[in-house]
Amino acid sequence: MGSNFQYKWLISGVLAVVIQLLFLRDLALFYYGFCFIYLWAIFKAPIDTPPVYLILGGFALGWLLDMFYNTHGMHAFSTVLVAWLRPTFFKILTPANGYDERSTISLAEMKWMWFFPYLGLMLFTHHFVLFQLEASESSLFGLSLWKAFLSTILGAIVFTLLELFNKGK
Repeated sequence: MGSNFQYKWLISGVLAVVIQLLFLRDLALFYYGFCFIYLWAIFKAPIDTPPVYLILGGFALGWLLDMFYNTHGMHAFSTVLVAWLRPTFFKILTPANGYDERSTISLAEMKWMWFFPYLGLMLFTHHFVLFQLEASESSLFGLSLWKAFLSTILGAIVFTLLELFNKGK
C-alpha cells in the first residue's frame, strides 16, 4: 500500500465526515432512511489495514459523530462493531483466487458480484445496530429493521454514485 494511497484515503475520510456533519445531518428518505457517508472511511480502508487501526479509526469516527448528533456512543459502538466485523466479511466474501495485495476496494476492481454484498453487509450491520440501540426496546424491532433497510438502500445508492464518479481516479 503506497503512501500516496494512504493520504488519499485519509483525506477522503476527513472529507466524508465533513460532508456528513455539514450537509447530510438532516437528510432523510421518507423520514426513515438516513445516509451515513462517514462510513466511507471504514468501507474503503485498504484490505491489509490492521484490525486495530480499523477499530480505533471506527471509534474516532463514531465518537466524532456522537458529539455532533448527541447520540451518546451509539455511532461509536456501531462503527466499531462494523470495523471489527470487516475481516470476517472479507473471509465470507473471499474470491476463489483470494485477494491480491495490490487490491483496492472499488467497484471497478472488485466488480459488482463482490462489491454489493460487501457494501450491503457493512451498511446493514451498522444501520441495524445503530437503530436498534436508538430504539432501546425490542418492541421497536420492526421499525429498526425498516429504518436499517431504507438506510442501507440509500447508502448503497450514494456509495455506488461515489464509486462511479471516482472510477477513473
